[in-house]
Amino acid sequence: MYATVQPFIQDDAQSEYDTLYQTTKASLFNLLDSPVKFTQHIGGTRHFNYATEPILDVLVGVNNLHDITALDEKRLNYLGFYRLHHPYKKKVMMAKFNNMIDLKQTIRLHIIQMDTLLFKQYIDVDNALATLPDIAHHFSEKKHSIIQHINYIRPYENQKQKYFEDIYQKL
Repeated sequence: MYATVQPFIQDDAQSEYDTLYQTTKASLFNLLDSPVKFTQHIGGTRHFNYATEPILDVLVGVNNLHDITALDEKRLNYLGFYRLHHPYKKKVMMAKFNNMIDLKQTIRLHIIQMDTLLFKQYIDVDNALATLPDIAHHFSEKKHSIIQHINYIRPYENQKQKYFEDIYQKL
């Protein structure tokens, strides 16, 4: 897998991320017996209030995280999504890649049980980053600070997650 953080982008002149989100959303809801109950385009590619990686992040809500069975995972594999096997807390992460050689993530699914604090945190923090310029500015500075010291995906994502938790505590 592509080990380093991809270069940041500043805007989406062709609105490709909204189109990609709509296509992804339709695919998720059209899966046979889909456990998907909710989707939302989240992160920097939704609003471009700060520089971001060129990855579409999608929050996927399910009634029960255990609904993501091996069969559902196989169906998502057919759509080109593969499970990221890291020690995630109370969520399943799946990604689509640009190709099977470079393995740069192009879409990430954050699959979370809807009746949890983590799901609420995702919604609230994403809303704050989209609507509160001061928070978006501080987050942008934090991302640039992290990237100066850490350029590998896993530690970078862990640092971002800690900062999201800090933002949520302040809301």
